[in-house]
Amino acid sequence: MNTVPIPAGVINWNTLNEIVSMDEDSPDFSKNLIIQYLEQANTTFDQIEQELQGNCDLEQLASLGHFLRGSSAALGLQRISWACERIQNLGRKREGGVEGQQLPDSHYAQLITNALQCARNEFKAAKAELSAFYKSEL
Repeated sequence: MNTVPIPAGVINWNTLNEIVSMDEDSPDFSKNLIIQYLEQANTTFDQIEQELQGNCDLEQLASLGHFLRGSSAALGLQRISWACERIQNLGRKREGGVEGQQLPDSHYAQLITNALQCARNEFKAAKAELSAFYKSEL
């Protein structure tokens, strides 16, 4: 149950630049895509928070983490993707456990709470870098 190391950069610029290159055909394509993603990420973070405070269904938490991991990775937002992969893995009890020991769901919920805070912090960092890149507050 190893944890993948956190990526060095907040954004994988090679990935994002591939999307930005599409702006040649449609001005502001990448910026609009990023804005849409930012709204989606906020909504998903809120859904994770609500699930943690409500039913705390680990499989649902894993599913939300998986969803946001994919869209984050597609845009090159690698640190958000990394944190969401942790939420996904914790929800499926693939990390955060102790070899040969069955831990309660509340243990994983606490670790997901920590990973969610990390994801929100990485979101703020990515949003700041993207705002600087697009020279406007996103």
